[in-house]
Amino acid sequence: MTFIELVGQLKKIPCEEIRKESEGYYEFVISGKSFAQLYPVLESYFGVPFKPAGIEPSGKVKDVAKQYGGVEKQQTLYYFQRDGLSNCAMIWPWGDGSQATVKMAQGVIDP
Repeated sequence: MTFIELVGQLKKIPCEEIRKESEGYYEFVISGKSFAQLYPVLESYFGVPFKPAGIEPSGKVKDVAKQYGGVEKQQTLYYFQRDGLSNCAMIWPWGDGSQATVKMAQGVIDP
């Protein structure tokens, strides 16, 4: 599956709002009732989370997430590098747990 195909699969899941969509970036808001559909799609592309929710982020995790706004204990980060590209997805649950912001990005790795 390519990044573009992943975004296409995610667009099949009902969302509350698409915040930004451009080449290599997709950000949207999803309701809690759609979380069960979100995780299998992400894991089919990324595998297990690089940083699962509930785990304090390590220094390496913080470095990866820094350019996307950082990642905190309650947030999830999926990440891998392949073919000179970094691929990530970040799930930021809202305080009340009713929704989450999902940020996905693919970009060239700095040499």
